[in-house]
Amino acid sequence: MKKITLFLFFITMNILTAQNVVEIAWGQGVNESVASPTIEVGDTVLWTWADASQKSVTSIPNGTEIFDSGTLKGVNTDFSFTFLKTGVTEYQNDSDPSMHGKVTVVSKLSTEEKFIKNLNFYPNPVKNELTISSIFKIDSYEIYNVLGTLVSEGKGSGVLTQVDMSRLNSGLYFVKVTSKNMQTTLKIAKK
Repeated sequence: MKKITLFLFFITMNILTAQNVVEIAWGQGVNESVASPTIEVGDTVLWTWADASQKSVTSIPNGTEIFDSGTLKGVNTDFSFTFLKTGVTEYQNDSDPSMHGKVTVVSKLSTEEKFIKNLNFYPNPVKNELTISSIFKIDSYEIYNVLGTLVSEGKGSGVLTQVDMSRLNSGLYFVKVTSKNMQTTLKIAKK
């Protein structure tokens, strides 16, 4: 009976302390910053093929962890790896080494720290369309000019949001990004 109770205790603790899954759309043109998350020990990264081309996810030697998906093909094909050691592991697509990223693993992050460290935006400076990506669903954004006046706002569209800035004048803007009760502000230059 003690063994069963102990077993159930460990299963329950494992469920309660379940770690996160960070998804990366792995396809041609993936931005390196989007492909380079900062996660906690025990988190899993899930690479999902965003296009039909043949590719791999392979760690580069001398990294903290070692993994290799092998060569896979097809939209929505995926590969995942759970990171168990702190450190940095760089990786690439063996078929096209220009597709690459790195996974930084730390011992502990608050939810807010994870949100801020994994919020990416590009290009900066922006001409027409700003892309904001996150491992958390983006609920909304607000754009302010340097005088603090709200000039535009919109709803997020998941973990990847496109922001139309084509109608704004050239200059400096602040974009407040919100996900649930978390928010941060980005400084963006508009061409």
